[in-house]
Parts: sequence; structure tokens; C-alpha cells
Amino acid sequence: MPASSNPAIRHLLTLDGAVAPAAPVRSGGGVRPVAPDRPVTLDDIVVATVSTFVVLVASAVLTVLLGLGFLALPALLAGAGLGIFLAVRPRPGAVPALTFAALQGIVLGEATRFFDGLSPGVGTLAVVGTGCIFAGTLAAYATRRVRIGAKGTRWAVGTVLGLVVLFLADVVAAWCGVDLGLRDGGVWSFVIGGVAVAAASFFLLVDFESANRFLRSGASYRWAWYVAFALVMTLVWLYLELLRLLSYVKWW
Repeated sequence: MPASSNPAIRHLLTLDGAVAPAAPVRSGGGVRPVAPDRPVTLDDIVVATVSTFVVLVASAVLTVLLGLGFLALPALLAGAGLGIFLAVRPRPGAVPALTFAALQGIVLGEATRFFDGLSPGVGTLAVVGTGCIFAGTLAAYATRRVRIGAKGTRWAVGTVLGLVVLFLADVVAAWCGVDLGLRDGGVWSFVIGGVAVAAASFFLLVDFESANRFLRSGASYRWAWYVAFALVMTLVWLYLELLRLLSYVKWW
């Protein structure tokens, strides 16, 4: 089975056999046993994921209500740095996952306020759309309606790399005073937005498969927070792409 294209989940799955047997530790000339970590369970992952999303939503709501939008750029940079660090050097525990969620909540809150100002109601539609896609992909995975193969995973990774190149080119062109028309609401904006949403949705399926493998690996229950962190990364990306894509539509 393929590993997830989400870097956090991919590193997570390299921790095969992360639960080590108990080993004695010498203390003051004596030996005291150390209790082994218990294996992660589905309940652990559900609790960690729900807790992380509660922090994410609360942070986003407080950002809008208290007018904390000025913190969006620092939160974006700090969140990106923390996300890259955790992807490269995985760390279990609640603090990194909840910190990442709080930072991303500030970004989502300000992004929602901005796009909702341009197209009233787009924030609500993006939330509903993200929830529906998450529920749909989870149901499709749980019922095995969709099978995750290596070929599809390679396609998704290649698509994301292509999108990153396009976005970087768009930023460089904007600095040079050139508009490539990739994010201006034109035809190409809809095409690129649709492809990004499809890729993010597929990544959810791959992450579900990877999390399932992780459950079977017998790793420590503390890594449930890392699963939650990885899912937040994918869903934040999905929500932002939906928010931007829906903002192009002016009929409401």
C-alpha cells in the first residue's frame, strides 16, 4: 500500500515498531521498570483530531470577533515554519499539534473575513463544502468504494508540484508587474482551483489509508496527535482552495 503524499503522514509511517518493549532504568544504584507505551487506538486518533479542530475553529472565530487579523502574517509564517519542522522531524504530543492548529486558525479566520467581504456568504459555503468533501471521502474510504493505488498517488504528488511551480511563477510575475491570470477569477483560475481541490480531496483518501496502516503498526498512543496534525494540514489546504475558488463566483 502506498504511503501518504502528505509529508507528515509519510514520516509518521516510517515509525514502524515505534512501541519499544519496557526496559529497566537504573536509578540510584537500583533498577526500576519503565512502563511501555500502549499502542495507539482509533479512539486516541478521534479524540486528538477533534481536540485539534476545536482549537482551530476557536482560533479562527476569535480572530474574526476580536479583530486579530493583524496577526495573520506572523501566524502564517510561524505556522509554515512549524509545519515544515514537524514534517521533516516528526514529534509526538499535543503541544505541537495544538500550536499548529491555533496558528492556522488565525490565518483561516482572516482569510475567511477577507474573502467573505469580497463575496458575502463564501465563508459559509467553503465550510460546508469542506465538511461534505471530508465526509464523502471518509465514507468512500470506509466502504472501499475507492482504492488507493501507487499510480494515483504519484499523479496527486505531481499535480501538487505543478501547482507549486505555477503559484511561485505567479508571485514572481506579480513582483515584476505581470499578471498571469492564474488567480484573477478568469477561466484559468477556475481550472487551477478545481485541480487543487481535487488533489486535496484525493490526499484525504491517501491519509486515511496511511492512518489505517499506522493503527496496525503498534506505535505509541502519543502519535495520535501527529495524525491529527497531518489531517489538519490537508483540510486547511482544502478549505483555503475552496474559499478562493468559490470567491470567483459572483452570483450570490
